[in-house]
Amino acid sequence: MQFVMELAATILATLGMTIDGGFSEMKKEGKNVFDLGEKAYWLTVMFNVVTWQFCFMGTAGMVFLTSSLTGGVCMTALMAVNVLGGVIVYGDNFDGIKIVSTFLCIWGFCSYLYGMYMKGEEEEEEDEERQQQQQFIE
Repeated sequence: MQFVMELAATILATLGMTIDGGFSEMKKEGKNVFDLGEKAYWLTVMFNVVTWQFCFMGTAGMVFLTSSLTGGVCMTALMAVNVLGGVIVYGDNFDGIKIVSTFLCIWGFCSYLYGMYMKGEEEEEEDEERQQQQQFIE
């Protein structure tokens, strides 16, 4: 089912870019803007398309196997990594909006991890109380 949704999204996005003339803009960008040449530009574009499809399929698999909350938390962590990767690898500016969004992503991820840690601690305490009650009964 996820494959069908991704295929439909790809077809609709391709149709929209065709109608809007986005592919002609990409041709201009590949020839005039991209420093490594047109062939390297199209290889980069296709590599990005394939890797993002794998990323979204992996997220869908994570949601299927665990929960949507876990998938959302991992996507949030991935967003922070993407921003930092763009700053480190491509030398993007790390200004106000990127700082705030990265901080919020990291804060949300850490809050989730802390919540899971506290939940585990509470479960351990409940298990110890049950064991003590069972020993008292016996």
